[in-house]
Amino acid sequence: MEHTQWADHPESPLRLKTMKKKLEKEDLWHDVIEPEPITEDMLYGVHTKAHIEKLKKGGNYPIDPDTFLHDDTYGLAMLSASVAVTAVRSALKGHPTIGLTRPPGHHAGRDHMGGFCYINNVAVAVDNAKTRTAIVDIDVHHCNGTEEIFYSRDDVMVISIHEANFYWNSGYLENTGEGKGKNFNINIPIPAGSGNRSYLMAMDEIIVPVIRRYDPELIVVSLGVDGHYCDPNSHMLLNTQGYIELCRRLFDIAKDGKIAFILEGGYHLRATAEVVAGVVGMFSNKEIKPEYGEDKGDQSNGPREVRKDKEYIARAWDI
Repeated sequence: MEHTQWADHPESPLRLKTMKKKLEKEDLWHDVIEPEPITEDMLYGVHTKAHIEKLKKGGNYPIDPDTFLHDDTYGLAMLSASVAVTAVRSALKGHPTIGLTRPPGHHAGRDHMGGFCYINNVAVAVDNAKTRTAIVDIDVHHCNGTEEIFYSRDDVMVISIHEANFYWNSGYLENTGEGKGKNFNINIPIPAGSGNRSYLMAMDEIIVPVIRRYDPELIVVSLGVDGHYCDPNSHMLLNTQGYIELCRRLFDIAKDGKIAFILEGGYHLRATAEVVAGVVGMFSNKEIKPEYGEDKGDQSNGPREVRKDKEYIARAWDI
């Protein structure tokens, strides 16, 4: 709650305040776990020492046009990473968990920060879990940092579905990993204007079948809610039910409840909060009544692009 960029920045403490208020309203604010502290050594499996030293040094200057480094950023980013680590530890015990992380993490790479991210929360949590894991990133932006960190590894599969040609120079279908990691990095870029149909088609025809083939012990979902039609920072048309159904598909295939949802983006406060509430509700079979449930349809050639993506990915995976 103490992490701020500057006044009116979309990644603000109001995000968590609104989520907590919604969870309380839906009688879902219970079984809350305090994060366990993590050590700096736990970062070095995914980040370089130089990166961490730069973060610790602080200062008050912009990393990029949207991301500021403050003197207290390191401590707050470490707290966010500890939330992810604690959530994954809980999931490995068979307790599905959601980690309300701020700042987010999936744009932070081995030696760089940016895109509101400083430490890659999901990467730190997964690296320290030491188990075969599938990371599924459903944020509207490509998880360039997470991809980079695990690009040469086969013990962690990274799957990202995202708006095509939207975030930096990354997220291409052809970026499939290298060395031991070849074919264990899967990108599913889909065009602006895609909605529930395109996303659920990709989930049912690509993501779920590939995960079944990979057979992970753990699933970690980078839960970005900025593909919602309400979100001011992207161009997708998912509604609340669409997001919850994406998460439900992953929840249903997780082994023995071993799944953790870790918060990434999502900047329309109430829409993000109700998706989070819907995901938490899944854990106890409770459905919420969505405020933002309008079906916008698919105003793109998303299904056609999903079919193309599937054809390419099927060269490596029998789906």
